[in-house]
Amino acid sequence: MSSKAKDRILIIGFLFIPMILLGLFSYYPLAKLIQLSFTDWNGMSPDLKYIGIRNYKDILSQKELFSTFANNMAYVLTAILQQFAGLFLAVLLNSNIRMKTTFRAILFMPYIINGVAVAFMFNYIYDYSNSPINLVLNALGVSSVHFISSSYMTNFALSFISFWKYVGYTMVIYLAALQSIPSEVYEAARIDGAGFFETIAYITFPNIKSMLKVSLLLSLNGALQVYFEPFLITKGGPNGRTATFISKSLELAYNYRKYGKAATMGVILLIMIILLVLVQKVLLREEKADE
Repeated sequence: MSSKAKDRILIIGFLFIPMILLGLFSYYPLAKLIQLSFTDWNGMSPDLKYIGIRNYKDILSQKELFSTFANNMAYVLTAILQQFAGLFLAVLLNSNIRMKTTFRAILFMPYIINGVAVAFMFNYIYDYSNSPINLVLNALGVSSVHFISSSYMTNFALSFISFWKYVGYTMVIYLAALQSIPSEVYEAARIDGAGFFETIAYITFPNIKSMLKVSLLLSLNGALQVYFEPFLITKGGPNGRTATFISKSLELAYNYRKYGKAATMGVILLIMIILLVLVQKVLLREEKADE
């Protein structure tokens, strides 16, 4: 057997197990999700009754379900702000400032804290009566703030929890990208008279563009699938003001045992995420070099 054939067998061997795991835990559940979206399965019956596209018609005709996307938009806006904040912190901590390693650790630490602990911490911070923020405001003669209320701004209060937890992670992603840029490039730019903003526009941004795509995709994907914060703190209330698309689908599945409709909502969300990826690729497409 030739060495080329041995190398090919070795590569196939190393890829076989990951491909099997990918099929079992990703593609097979996805296929089952699509299958369930065409049924009225209640989670208990051993048989699946196919009803065609009735679930899709029902979901698309219920405006109150899609109104939850307006709540998700608060998380989307916060996710975009998180990218700017993470990039700013990465640029700042990539410079020659004192104690930058300590600041990096402090900013990254929220990411490794358990999500439930973070939610309970902010539940205390947002408590109207006992909030330390309101105690400070009252001491300064300022009225207390209703962080959790019937206002749409409650969604921004909840999305700030994700911002606080993941901005350090975003910073680390951009920091890794920045450190891959040779310092000689920046030195040459400074010699040529490039200023700070010119350096960012013509050196930093083009070199981290691929990492920007990945980080932005992860953040927006998480913003569309968010449910953890409203589930633990507000239960989607008051009056559905903080309910998200995922929390509504979970409510359909586990409270009303409408697993078929919940699966339909999952497929619709998947389609929206795919469309988001396509839009992002168009907006952040790279210019092809002239040959």
